[in-house]
Amino acid sequence: MTRLPDPDRSRAILIGTGTHGDGSGLPSLPAISANLTDLRRVLTDPATGTLPPEHCVIARDPATAGEVGSLLAGIAQEATDLLFVYYGGHGLVDDQGRLHLALPRTDAARIRWTALPFETLREELLDSPAAIRVLVLDCCFSGRAIEAMTSGHSTVAGQIDVAGTYTLASTSANAVAYAPEGATHTAFTGALLAALRGPVALDLDDLFDEVRRDLALRGMPRPQRRVVNNAGKLILARPPDPARPGPASEPPSTAWTDPGACAPPRPLWHQGNVAAPPEPRRPKTKSSILPWVCGPLLLLASGAIWWYYTYTQTHWSKGDLRDAVHQVAADLGKQSRLADTPLEGYIAQLIDQSGKGPAHGPTPSVEHLSQPDSDSKIAGDYEVSSGDNAFCMHVTTSVKEAGHDLVPDTVTFSVTVTDDTCPTAGPPGTGKGSSPSSTPSKTT
Repeated sequence: MTRLPDPDRSRAILIGTGTHGDGSGLPSLPAISANLTDLRRVLTDPATGTLPPEHCVIARDPATAGEVGSLLAGIAQEATDLLFVYYGGHGLVDDQGRLHLALPRTDAARIRWTALPFETLREELLDSPAAIRVLVLDCCFSGRAIEAMTSGHSTVAGQIDVAGTYTLASTSANAVAYAPEGATHTAFTGALLAALRGPVALDLDDLFDEVRRDLALRGMPRPQRRVVNNAGKLILARPPDPARPGPASEPPSTAWTDPGACAPPRPLWHQGNVAAPPEPRRPKTKSSILPWVCGPLLLLASGAIWWYYTYTQTHWSKGDLRDAVHQVAADLGKQSRLADTPLEGYIAQLIDQSGKGPAHGPTPSVEHLSQPDSDSKIAGDYEVSSGDNAFCMHVTTSVKEAGHDLVPDTVTFSVTVTDDTCPTAGPPGTGKGSSPSSTPSKTT
């Protein structure tokens, strides 16, 4: 059952870093300031908000991790119903796969010593007596962090699993994708604010679906969520009150509106330039055929438009699928994975995260059709298909031996794409392919 937070027992802290020095290696994000201001305005709005202003604190460009920690620790201990924590800025991952949140003095070359370790924030969430913790991360992850978030053995995903927590995370690695130049808000927080300001009160689950749909329709990276202990029925913003009735309508105006005149103006044929009143117009005859024709035509046109809209929202076009496959091929060429790890499911995940394709509908299927005579079991031809559209990814690998029996080997990839189905010749690979029903959930 949906519910509102208790305003007296709930707290919120909005943390944002939008300013970075020239030597930090990080671009500044001017939209972060507006994110913080407008999100607080929505949460504390007297008509639709759920928190009093004194229970929603902004930490704008905090100088040090200690400053953030001191403020967060106090707020987290005060919250006994809802603890809402928001961070907007750069998300960075160190060489151990650990997530860090950038601060104004963060140096991208020395992440561990100059940024806020996410583990510190996570521990404060764990220590809070709040019944529900809502964590919103609007930060840009690297490709390595995105893979970790969607992997079954995720380092970052394990870090954000906090009991009783609802986590929303944006997934793009490119700061420009989140904050297009000149935009007031970052893309993710802008969509979040639009959903919170909508005409209907949305619980956290519906809020995520609305944000994801908005970003997908605009070609933006799709967000992710993690729900622990079913916290998705909380409402952050109340529905607006019904619109007040407008002012009473003005009385109908008369033909004579000039109070200074002694009589209404005479018609044109009395003003001397027309000798006689004009001939009355012939009455228009109404056609009885037109409604019978227009009605069915409008119905057919509406049906065709609705069918086209539904089809484009649930089916991959050839162009979108081609763009997604080529993007995945480029991403694979920059990555390395453990040798002999099945590749089909990972390709499907990258396609789903590419931001291409319909807002709804299944992920294209990926099937390992052939395997060359090589030491790597994941090389070969992978066919990506959706409906009548198919593309073939020719994957070759280069194995890097670990040099130790207890450490697995890794492989790097070289991928080319053919705009057609794959040839089926060659020994079958060990992978059995993936289908829309076997790919991981898009909303985990």
